[in-house]
Amino acid sequence: AVVSTQSTGGSGVVGLAAILEGLLPELTGKKVVTILCGGNIDTTILGRCLERGLAADNRLLSFTVVVKDAPGGMAQLTALLAQSGASIKDILHERAWLLEDVFAVRVRCMVETRDSAHTEELKTAIMSNYKHVEFIGMSDHSTDTKRVQLASKLRNMELGAQE
Repeated sequence: AVVSTQSTGGSGVVGLAAILEGLLPELTGKKVVTILCGGNIDTTILGRCLERGLAADNRLLSFTVVVKDAPGGMAQLTALLAQSGASIKDILHERAWLLEDVFAVRVRCMVETRDSAHTEELKTAIMSNYKHVEFIGMSDHSTDTKRVQLASKLRNMELGAQE
């Protein structure tokens, strides 16, 4: 017996994921062919796709916060993120463009969370510890339910393929 293994990128299974998720009811009962492709993907593009998938799944949180510009100010913020279980993907502090307070610094963070509930818990923790917070990016993930469902389906398919 000959065993053959095929690999496809996330974009190559979008059509199949949409059909399996029932997002195309007009195809129910019909014979349908979907093309599986995308086995070769540039790693930079793959990283972008994964990051956008995390954002669509409400697992990527980007925000700016104003902290004390004194020893321990950044440490308190990173300790809060660590205690919550969030993973810091990117962090940058800016002094020059914060005009309100010479003893403060604006910190821009992008963190990865476990799931949507964890993201909401983290938002609450940040807002309860800091006065000046701005969340950046998609503000209402519920408005794009189909995209979130599709991202979740793709993630589950990828996890199944890895087992």
